[in-house]
Amino acid sequence: MWIVATCSLFVAALTAAAIYVWGTPIAYRFVTVDVSDKGSPDDLKLAASMTQKGTTTTFRGEIEYSPVLTLENLAKRGVVTQVAFQWLEPTGWSGDDHDQIDILNGHEIKASELIRRVSWYVHRARLRRAAVDVAAVVAFSIAVLLLGIGVAWVKRGFAAA
Repeated sequence: MWIVATCSLFVAALTAAAIYVWGTPIAYRFVTVDVSDKGSPDDLKLAASMTQKGTTTTFRGEIEYSPVLTLENLAKRGVVTQVAFQWLEPTGWSGDDHDQIDILNGHEIKASELIRRVSWYVHRARLRRAAVDVAAVVAFSIAVLLLGIGVAWVKRGFAAA
């Protein structure tokens, strides 16, 4: 019975860790969006609007592509030259709390590349956090298993012969 309880606890902890690392949506926001002087007045106006929206909005998950795709399109036309972004880690924003941002330049500015990088950073940070929790559960599980073995040993030792 102790072995079943210990294994069940371990499997539950691994499942919870997997859901935490890969099952919850990522969050990111732009720190800066650099706009060149070249481009039509409409493109520059759109770039200014996307800069305002991108730096004041927190994007969640991988489906809020509209501003990111607009910035990608403007980058293809040479209007947007660089974007810097930060992501939400378990302990806070990467740029605000950990002094770490990422930058895409020129034709690197693609929605798929941004999401890929943000996902990698977020999942890596969450995995580090979950590994500590899983290690604690493993230690607790081993302690419970040893306690169960000890209780069984004591019961056997004091059982009537």
